[in-house]
Amino acid sequence: MKKEDVDKMLSSMDLPEPENIKHQQELKIPLLSYKRSSRAGLWLLIIPAIFAVTVILKYELGIMSSFPDAIENFFSAIDRNQFLTYLIPIIFIGLPLLAMIINLLAFCHFTLVNEKKELLITIKYRPLNIAVFLFSFAIIIFFLLPDKLSF
Repeated sequence: MKKEDVDKMLSSMDLPEPENIKHQQELKIPLLSYKRSSRAGLWLLIIPAIFAVTVILKYELGIMSSFPDAIENFFSAIDRNQFLTYLIPIIFIGLPLLAMIINLLAFCHFTLVNEKKELLITIKYRPLNIAVFLFSFAIIIFFLLPDKLSF
């Protein structure tokens, strides 16, 4: 092949056109600080986690001690009081749910694109926040599941 033939062949080829790709034009700021939200989530989970560990130690493993008895007596005293009995669902469902929401907002970023009618969800890798989120979810499931599963 001659140089002119190669030039002619190359000039007659259809060139691919790259897509018009836009780079990220915005700064994605999380709604909550990931360090503070993980600490707040852990503080919110202390009471439900202590009670869950107490229930597992006493009823599942059969370990008898004064510590699980004291915690059980404390929560039974709350349950017997007609005004404080409303604290039980708040403690065991509300606090873990609040910890889940706080940590979800720390590692997720939500963007609504009106032109395309899309909701873009970006998840940042924050191991402690994700762990607190999953632990909160596990505590909620622990308290919402019935005592005996019958399948």
